[in-house]
Amino acid sequence: LLGHEKKTFRLSEKERKIVAYHESGHTFVSYHLPNVQPPIKVSIMPRGKSALGFSQSETSETKLKNKDELIEKMCVLLGGRVAEELLCNNITTGASDDIERCTRLAYQYVSVYGMDEQLGCMHCNWKDKHISEELRQKIDTTVEQLIRECYKRTKNILKNNIEKVKKMGETLLERETLNQEDIMELFGD
Repeated sequence: LLGHEKKTFRLSEKERKIVAYHESGHTFVSYHLPNVQPPIKVSIMPRGKSALGFSQSETSETKLKNKDELIEKMCVLLGGRVAEELLCNNITTGASDDIERCTRLAYQYVSVYGMDEQLGCMHCNWKDKHISEELRQKIDTTVEQLIRECYKRTKNILKNNIEKVKKMGETLLERETLNQEDIMELFGD
């Protein structure tokens, strides 16, 4: 699914630590929030062309997503960046794909799925020339606020559980890959 492990490609110890905390952030947020699929595997073994690590959740059987699921998915996507900020006292380019996916999902939430309370039930096709600049600005502002709220929520979750996230990062540095049982053992109830 994620590509073969790149056994010949190795990160520096500093980079491994950052990736371990980053993936621990994603994993803990998905473990903690009730409306997203729980994590089943996390690894800091580089795979594919650009994946330096991964946090994998159970596959959802449902086709429809509700507001809470979408918002919590955005929180999970931001979990890696927030963990870097809290545990490494810095941020890296490692979260660029997560940020892109979070931003795309936030725009869909607001302008495709019509889930924002203020803008209401509307679909906005960006190629449509009939959309006013004022509406585009409202959508941009709403998306920015939504992402900031998700970031703040994610930061609170990780701050309140920082020792568990740190312990997972340290365990990943030792073992490189953890399965669902390992994750449950580390995080408990």
